[in-house]
Parts: sequence; C-alpha cells; structure tokens
Amino acid sequence: MNIVTLLSTDRVTCIDELSSKKRAFEKLAVLLSQEDSELGFDHESVFNALIAREKLGSTALGNGIVLPHASLNVPEAKAALLLLEEGIEMDTPDKKPVHLLLALIVPNGQAEDYQPLLSDLAIVLNRKTLAKTLLELGDPALILDYLSSLFVQKIAA
Repeated sequence: MNIVTLLSTDRVTCIDELSSKKRAFEKLAVLLSQEDSELGFDHESVFNALIAREKLGSTALGNGIVLPHASLNVPEAKAALLLLEEGIEMDTPDKKPVHLLLALIVPNGQAEDYQPLLSDLAIVLNRKTLAKTLLELGDPALILDYLSSLFVQKIAA
C-alpha cells in the first residue's frame, strides 16, 4: 500500500494561502469527510481527531511538510493533500513555513497497521523541493501521478 491508493483527485487541493494551522486542519477535515457525511462522519469529528493527535506532539517533518494523522470510526483509511503557495507557521523542527499537509485517517484499532505507511511517507516526502514541485504541477491528477512515481522509486531502491 502507498499513499496514492488512499488519495483521490477530489481530496487533493492547492490554495494560495490560509491564515493558520487551524484553518489548514479545517480544510483537511472537510476534504476527508466530504464523501462520508451520510454515514454520520463529519468534518468536525475529523478536525477534532487531527487536532487531538497534534496536541500529543507535532507531526511536522521539516522541509515545509506535515503529516497529521488520526484514528476514527471510519470504514476505511483515506488521505487528503493540501498544498499552500504561501506557507503557514507551525511547530516544525526546522522552523520553516509549512506548504504541504498530507492528512491520513485510519479506522479505530488499526493505527499500528499504518505505521509502515507513515514511515514510508516520512522518507519519501521529506524532500526540500517537493511542495514547490507539486504546486507547480497544480493539477490533482498530475500530482497523484508524481507521488506515485516517488513510491515506485522507493520500492525499486
């Protein structure tokens, strides 16, 4: 499994700017919950879970990249990618603004099953120019293709 299998073009978005980490997490929550609102699964639940996890410790990697993640009562794992032209300030190890937020939600009780994926994401995505490259691509389908190629390279290595 790689992140591209958990993403879809409707959960990939590029935005010029957001005012804060809270607004970025709200946007991620909306992206992650938009298909499941009829199941009683709303963006507020996703937002609260992501914020609660972040309070345990920052999910920032550095290089302008953050991987917020949480376990919820959801039928299957899914991810959302938010790219920001203007970075936002967050608690990052290198103190650089965040331009790429890749959120992952997984079913309750299955968080450990996704630890290898989180490790792979940290390795594959932690590149200085990744956010800039993805923003230049702009189109969600092109972004997914590029991310897929990064995972193929990792597997081949």
